[in-house]
Amino acid sequence: MDGLLVSSLTTLGYALPELLACGIALALLWTTARAGTPRRLGLIGVGLMLAGTLLQLGLSLYQNWMIQSSYDSSTMDLSRLFGLLGIVRVLVQCVSMGGLVLLAWGLCKATQPEAAAR
Repeated sequence: MDGLLVSSLTTLGYALPELLACGIALALLWTTARAGTPRRLGLIGVGLMLAGTLLQLGLSLYQNWMIQSSYDSSTMDLSRLFGLLGIVRVLVQCVSMGGLVLLAWGLCKATQPEAAAR
C-alpha cells in the first residue's frame, strides 16, 4: 500500500499546478469580471478546463491503482485497459480544449469595441 500512496501523491503533485491555475482563474472571473456574455463564456470555459483536469487526475489515480493491484493478473488485460484509458484521455483533452476555446472567445468578446458588439 505504501507504493500506491507515493505514486498517488506524485500524481497529485503533477496535477496541482493546473488545478491551482483553474481555481485562480475561476475566482478572478467570478469576482472581478463584469457580468455579461464574456464572463459567462469565461466561467464555462474555465469550468470545463477544471473538469478536464479533475477527470485526468482521476484517470491517473485509477491507472496507478490498477498497476499496484495487478501484480498477479494478466498483462494482456492491463494493456487493453490502458488502451481504453488512452482513448478516454484524448476525449477528456478535447473537452479541456473546448474550455480553452470558450475562454478565448469570451476574451475576444470582452475586448471588442462597443460599436462592433452591436
